[in-house]
Amino acid sequence: MAWSEAITVSAYQPSQAAEWRTFLADSNNGTLFHDLDFLEYHPPERFDTHHLLLKQNDKLIALLPAAIVSEPDGRRFLKSPYGGSVGGLVLPLEHNASTTLRLVSSLENYASNLKLAGVEMRVAPNIYDRCPNDELSFALMASGFTLAGRWLSHIIALPLDPGEVLNQLSNRRRSYVRSALSQGLDVAVVDPEYLQPFYRILEGNRAKHNARPTHTLEELERIFRLTPDRVRLFACKRQDQMIAGTLVFEMNERVAYSFYPCHDYQFERYRPAAVVTVYVAQYYASHGFRYLDLGPTTFDDFSLNEGLARFKEEMGGVGFCRDAWRWEVRT
Repeated sequence: MAWSEAITVSAYQPSQAAEWRTFLADSNNGTLFHDLDFLEYHPPERFDTHHLLLKQNDKLIALLPAAIVSEPDGRRFLKSPYGGSVGGLVLPLEHNASTTLRLVSSLENYASNLKLAGVEMRVAPNIYDRCPNDELSFALMASGFTLAGRWLSHIIALPLDPGEVLNQLSNRRRSYVRSALSQGLDVAVVDPEYLQPFYRILEGNRAKHNARPTHTLEELERIFRLTPDRVRLFACKRQDQMIAGTLVFEMNERVAYSFYPCHDYQFERYRPAAVVTVYVAQYYASHGFRYLDLGPTTFDDFSLNEGLARFKEEMGGVGFCRDAWRWEVRT
């Protein structure tokens, strides 16, 4: 496309829902967290949503789910995500570097014209892409964005043969899992009715670290209602008692994201966290997924949760970066 072809940026209208869904489904890097049906789990009064469509010659070439968020100092930023793990621009499978640069520049101009203080977006590792590349990260930095945050996420590359998942574990973890299974632990995908016992375990886990789950039980129930085919609950039971589990978001056709893994500490001797992780990896390997994202292993200050990192690495996880990019209008 010629450089003279202008890129227009416009706010999303409900009448464009089908256009959004079609583009997202065919995109290179779209995820569940870019899906407006999924994002409906947020109460409407919580965020000032401001989703954008970017077009060239009236052809849709990018999406940005976003909200205008006021920071403590009163400055307003366009943020994507505004309540999720990852967001940022959704690009088509066939895109080029020059157009990506112009997309970012057009977004900056749009934010400036709205009198916003800037733009912030958090981008998933490029293994989420159908065709992995770093063009967006380059375009952001080249256009004046700076790296405002970086988190190391451990991700398991799933084998073609689900039976090979165990072989990716360290010898110690493999021994733990086999021992636990011999003692009657069982893992399965369960119905949303198990969300309540799962949430009790999750709250107990978070309380041990003086924290609370990011989502309420009601929000998780709402997510299941809105996107029932993209979220699954896995439960580990011993003698019919749920002792561990994880919620998994099917981010796209390539990546599943293990969200809220948790276990009842009184059953820790059975290593249920490892058993659940193995089962989930086998499940998604058998369904054609390529990666299982185990989530961040670092904190906002870049410090490493060494115990958690060791666990994930012994489960076959390798570190990839989730990056937050920020651009501020010059005053």
